[in-house]
Amino acid sequence: MRPLIIGGGPAGTAAAITLAERGVPARLIDRRGVAAPIDKACGGLLTPRAVHLLGSLGLEVASLGRPIDFVDLVARGRRQRIKWPTSTDAGETTGIVVSRGRLDSALLDRASELGVEVELGREAIEPIVERGFVRGVRTSNGEQESTEPAELLLVADGANSTFGRELGTSRRQDWPSVSALRVTLPYTALDRFGVEFHLDLERGPGDGLPGFGWVFPVDDHTVNIGVQVASTARDATAVNLHLLLERLLERVAGSWGITVDPAEAAERAEGARTPVGDSIVPVAGPNFLVAGDAAGHANPLTGTGIEAALRLGIEAGEVLAAASRTAPDALQAYVPRVRAIHADHHKTGRQIVRLTGRPLGARLLAALATTPWGAPTVMRFALAEFRSSGGVAETLHSAARLLGRVAPEA
Repeated sequence: MRPLIIGGGPAGTAAAITLAERGVPARLIDRRGVAAPIDKACGGLLTPRAVHLLGSLGLEVASLGRPIDFVDLVARGRRQRIKWPTSTDAGETTGIVVSRGRLDSALLDRASELGVEVELGREAIEPIVERGFVRGVRTSNGEQESTEPAELLLVADGANSTFGRELGTSRRQDWPSVSALRVTLPYTALDRFGVEFHLDLERGPGDGLPGFGWVFPVDDHTVNIGVQVASTARDATAVNLHLLLERLLERVAGSWGITVDPAEAAERAEGARTPVGDSIVPVAGPNFLVAGDAAGHANPLTGTGIEAALRLGIEAGEVLAAASRTAPDALQAYVPRVRAIHADHHKTGRQIVRLTGRPLGARLLAALATTPWGAPTVMRFALAEFRSSGGVAETLHSAARLLGRVAPEA
């Protein structure tokens, strides 16, 4: 049985590469005609674990992007600089910044190199289902429709997975999601190849929000600036992301050498809403799996999805490889594997996002993150790099995980 993969982002390509490395031929289709940047607000800020995963897939990571030199946590006029946490369980690996277009192209090229049949510019329109099993997929290249056979299927077409919804997936409405807005601008500051996280977003004085702003260079000439707010904020739908971004731009323009008018830049910013924390169900059916943003696998604390997409794409590829040699029943191993990887962490993250949805919780987090001892802890906790780091972060996570197991979801 040859698996069909819908989506050429990190999850779909990681699965395709994994299948190819295990000798299973696969076909991948993606609606984009070229590997262009997709609607992903935070872009290509990669954690150390994501970098390690890319290396395990055979990519030359050193040629993809530039390493991150430092992280500044900023709140209420205070700034705490720390080193970007390294992933000690995967070797000492730093984070990097790479454009999404370049990352996706590299992954697609690697899949093609290994023999995966890749077709860009072909959109999956709807599944053909018989007695609960997907038997095929109706597709279009913009000019002509055709039917693709699909004995085994992976849905990895992003956060707004219309195809996933056709198969019955839906978001748990009472679980958090994140909304983000970002813009890329020219900058002139030198020696600034680090990342800033601004943890004091407010809609008004004393009215803190569960979210953050970020600033990081994409290359020597372009900087990515954005804001993100969780749906747990009071009256979340009324939060003006454009105004938050404009305020952030006003704050950082001088130090980064940005001369574009903040209001004008915020107006042309691009946004996205992303399900997080395993909020999409189901992620496995009789002969299909769902991975990446289409499955809500992004980190609920940070909204970052590339690491989770790569990791769960690899898991999906391994499960699909086993099913291709035995029977579709082998796909049922996918959900327990996903839960074993990050269920406890994501539940803890959802609880924290709910807590910081209250103004007091948001202010406490901002205060903690700008202390010398608190900043590394917050970073490791948020980026899930604490698993083997030891110290305060590991202790806090153990306590939070225990609390998360018994705490209610709402």
